[in-house]
Amino acid sequence: MKELGIKHGGTCDDECLANLGAKLGVDRVVRQTLSMQDKIQSGGIVWIWAAHQVLTKKRKAFGHYERMCMCSQSVWDFIARQLVNRLINYDPSKVLTLKPSKPARPTSGPVNIPGMVYIPAGEFIMGSVWGEWDEEPRHIVELSDFYMDKYEVTNEKYAQCVKAQKCMRQTAWAKKDLNAPKQPVVGVGWQDGVDYCKFVGKRLPYEAEWEKAARGTDERRYPWGNEWHENWVNMHHDTDGFAATAPIGSYPNNVSPYGVYDMAGNAWEWVWDFHGKHYYKHSERKNPKGPKTGVKHVMRGGSWLYDVPYFVVTSNRSPGRPWIRKKYVGFRCAMDVPK
Repeated sequence: MKELGIKHGGTCDDECLANLGAKLGVDRVVRQTLSMQDKIQSGGIVWIWAAHQVLTKKRKAFGHYERMCMCSQSVWDFIARQLVNRLINYDPSKVLTLKPSKPARPTSGPVNIPGMVYIPAGEFIMGSVWGEWDEEPRHIVELSDFYMDKYEVTNEKYAQCVKAQKCMRQTAWAKKDLNAPKQPVVGVGWQDGVDYCKFVGKRLPYEAEWEKAARGTDERRYPWGNEWHENWVNMHHDTDGFAATAPIGSYPNNVSPYGVYDMAGNAWEWVWDFHGKHYYKHSERKNPKGPKTGVKHVMRGGSWLYDVPYFVVTSNRSPGRPWIRKKYVGFRCAMDVPK
């Protein structure tokens, strides 16, 4: 990015942005966001590259790309250069779109299932062009209707499965900042999620189901919309009053268009699918269930450990080793529509 006047490790001020726009011939912006996670997981710096393109005459934004990287300067600059090239070649007329439809909203299902939300059948756009590599390409997915838990599974709910000797006790059971009855259960592996959901007559959601329940049919960046509000989500900052996970439903604005809560932040959520880095390139159009084989399973939604919005967008995917039971990973359940 040296040719664009942006220094490694620096920020782009107003003068820098003006020079960048002059060199590119349009009003384009490349910014860097620094994420420090020292003493949280492993010490390190994560750089988030964001690139935006704006039609200045119409004052309309289009073309938005991001990449995350904990890497060397050479790799970092290569990623940023790719983002700018994408903007230069961006053609709105070629962007994948859905036919106009009614906005997603809470809807009554065929039957009322306490604690669950009905997600109607239909198409939505899954994936993104501005996230990480495994979020590409954007593609249309058609799902049958299903039910999704309104909230993440809590410690008190999970304890019933442990008491019945159908689930292993979570590794965070003795941690005071994580074991309150209404907090989401964490310190559970993928199989723990499978076992609990089976215990209550449900199943883990498929990845496509999770993403549709989180973003609706209008391709929302966050469950509540496209504008970032740090006080609407439980992440790693001191202003929310929670040292770790928050009791379910603590953020009334952190709700998806269908009425599902806490799908951004709080706790990562296991889903059924194996993680496939290139799976979206050949994903089934109707009711995809992920790769047939794999080692890691997908986690969705981000957690209280993160300090930048990038990690809690609705399209973000994270591969997790299913046998590792981390203190920031939980789950919620889904269910087919009863026949």
